[in-house]
Amino acid sequence: MAKPMSRKDRFREWVSDNLRYMLLILAILVVVGLILLVVHLVSSNSDQEGAGGNAQVTATPTPAGESGQEDGQQSAGEPGQEFAAENNAQVSAVATTYFTALASKDIGTIKEAVDTLPAEDEAQITAEDQVESYNDIITYTLDGPTEGTYVAFVSYNCKYKEIDTQLPMLMELYMYTNEEGNLVIASDVESDTQIAEAMSSALEREEVKALVGNVQASYEQALESDADLKAYVESLQ
Repeated sequence: MAKPMSRKDRFREWVSDNLRYMLLILAILVVVGLILLVVHLVSSNSDQEGAGGNAQVTATPTPAGESGQEDGQQSAGEPGQEFAAENNAQVSAVATTYFTALASKDIGTIKEAVDTLPAEDEAQITAEDQVESYNDIITYTLDGPTEGTYVAFVSYNCKYKEIDTQLPMLMELYMYTNEEGNLVIASDVESDTQIAEAMSSALEREEVKALVGNVQASYEQALESDADLKAYVESLQ
C-alpha cells in the first residue's frame, strides 16, 4: 500500500505540473510592466518638450535695437520707424518728386504728390521766381500713428538764382495712403488733431532734435559764409 503524500509533496507536484504556466504568466507580467514603463517615460518626455517649446515662443527676447521708442520702434499713436536717411524708398520717392516739381513749377506733378493744392498755394508757387533748384534731397522717415501713414523730415539745399552758396533747409511732412492706394502729402496738417499730434511727437525724439540741430548749424554757417545769401534771406523776413 502506497504511503499517502504529505502536503509538501503535493505542493511540489502541483508546482511541477503547473511550472510552465507560471513561467508564462510571469513573462507576460514582465512584458506588460516594461510596456507601461516605456509609455510613461515617452509621455513624460513629450510633456517636458512641449512645455519648453511654449516657453521659447512666449519668452523670446527682443533683439537689440527693437525694444522701444528710443531704438526706433513704434509705440501707440507715435511715429516709431527707425530714424535713418532714405529708410523708406516710397516716402523718399514722393518727397523727391514733390521738391523737384516745386522747383520747376510743375503744377500737375505737384497735384499728384499732395492730397489737395489750394488755389492760393498754387498762385504762390507760380509766383516764386528766385528758387533755381532744390538739391541733395534726403528723406528721414518715421511710421505714423496708423498703418500707411508716415512723418517725414526732408533735408535739402536751396539754390537761389545768382547766389553761389546753397542754403541748407529742413521740412517736416505728413504722408498717408489715400483711397486709391497712392502715398500723398497732407496739405492740411493743423486741423487734424491726430496728424498734428504725430508731427509734434516726432519733433520730441532725440534723433530728430539732432537732425534739426545739424541743419540749423549748417544754415547759419551758410549765411555767415555768403553775404549775398544772408542779405537775400534777411530781405524775406
